[in-house]
Amino acid sequence: MEQISITRITPEQFGYKDRGIVKWLGMMLSDHSEALKKEEVNNQLLEVKTKKEMTEEEIAQVLYQAFITDSPVLIQANVMRDGNYYKDLKCKIAGYVENQIHLYLKDGRVTSCTLEQIRNVEMMDSMDWYDKRK
Repeated sequence: MEQISITRITPEQFGYKDRGIVKWLGMMLSDHSEALKKEEVNNQLLEVKTKKEMTEEEIAQVLYQAFITDSPVLIQANVMRDGNYYKDLKCKIAGYVENQIHLYLKDGRVTSCTLEQIRNVEMMDSMDWYDKRK
């Protein structure tokens, strides 16, 4: 009976150098995810400049103008968290039903609010909405 010999060839014999990617990739991924979470929390905790509180009539006029021209707006909600207002909401006015104002957010979501929930609204530059500035 003939004897079979098994020859093992490793990648290193062909010149492959193990850079250890597989060894540290999992650790890097978890560190990266943790860093992203911290950055998100820090962005939410930034002190937002308090804008002038507008009357409902002033808010309604700006919202109407934005609606008929399909222009984006920045809305500061009349809500505080830990002594600060939330960051401005970048949106377009989709319409309104009864007392609900429907908004298209820049990130693609849809939401609604009432006039009483808005502290300040201002027209936003369309170039910023479409990210045309570099």
